[in-house]
Amino acid sequence: MNKINRMYILSFLFTLHIALSAYVNSTFLTKIISEKYVGILYTISSLVTLIFLSRSVNILKYFGNRKFVLSSLLVNMVSLVGIITSKNPYIIGTSFILLSATNTLVIFSLDIFIEHFGNSETIGKTRGLYLTIINLAWMISPLITAMLITKEGGYISIYVLSFIATIVMAIGLVFSVKTFEDSTYKKTPFLETYRYLKANRHMLAITVINFILQFFYAWMVVYMPIYLFEHIGFKWDQIGVIFTIMLTPFVIFGLPVGILIDKYHIKRRTLLFIGILIMSISTFIISFITTKNIALWSLVLFMTRMGASITETTSEIYFFMHTKEEDTFLLSVFRDMTPVAYIIAPLISTLIFIFLPLKFLFSVLGIITLIGLYYIPKLKINNQYGISNQNK
Repeated sequence: MNKINRMYILSFLFTLHIALSAYVNSTFLTKIISEKYVGILYTISSLVTLIFLSRSVNILKYFGNRKFVLSSLLVNMVSLVGIITSKNPYIIGTSFILLSATNTLVIFSLDIFIEHFGNSETIGKTRGLYLTIINLAWMISPLITAMLITKEGGYISIYVLSFIATIVMAIGLVFSVKTFEDSTYKKTPFLETYRYLKANRHMLAITVINFILQFFYAWMVVYMPIYLFEHIGFKWDQIGVIFTIMLTPFVIFGLPVGILIDKYHIKRRTLLFIGILIMSISTFIISFITTKNIALWSLVLFMTRMGASITETTSEIYFFMHTKEEDTFLLSVFRDMTPVAYIIAPLISTLIFIFLPLKFLFSVLGIITLIGLYYIPKLKINNQYGISNQNK
């Protein structure tokens, strides 16, 4: 098995670990904190993540990507042990913060491995297949989660399974990247990075679009499980079915979108426009659904992720078409958008809670996602691979 395929399998295992608990974290945390303030804990964990990502180039230059990812995995596993074994709210809260932070750091490192082992001439197919594989983990996890949470072990059994998946992934990674050699990672000061993005507005635009997408995910991951469980009244076995159907677009559309871009040269601007529009309209509708109908909820949430899938795959392909492996300063900024979104989204939603009930958070989110349409015309039309020397 070649190295890129190994990285796909390892990425699947780690994503499964993340996905198993992603949609139950917020409801689990309501046992130690009010649902109105759950977002604050997400904000703290995102600040910690952002601090580490901002220092990622320094860390990579000193340790290398192999040691960096293995250290992150070790902290990740210790955090899971804290959640599994402790009943102390402070230990659980701290463990959750470290777990969330290291989840993002490991994904950041895996991006570097994928970029290193992948073929630069077929970025669309490589990233499309990668996203399809990791999203398969997201798709099957709600059913596994629902099955576990309704049994005696409850929430803890979910984190135990996540722990097992992480151990297997870490062992596989040790043997898969033994011969990996780091590129020369570029240490770029913040102001220089800012000037670069200001001069290359298309890269700033795709970064903002990624932020809006991560903002959408942050809002949905925190509040949709709470809304369906606490307010609509679905049981977890029903939510498992709904979320599995909801996440199927990521498996269905990832690779085809990559092929459309690579082989048929479909305009990325067009795909982004379609994706954001579908995501926005379907999210806005959620606030006005009051029925406890599994089919209707599955359909509407399927549409939200259909739009998100098209947007995610296209934006990832665009970004990696215009970067190289050593451009870690750009990758760091691009991946910074996840913790930044998890800082801003919960804060905004917490403020909205003061004026509106929970259900209207989704109509507000639908309106916010439309901002992405403004940045689409700023993207380049050509399929240039890598950053030209002129732009550096």
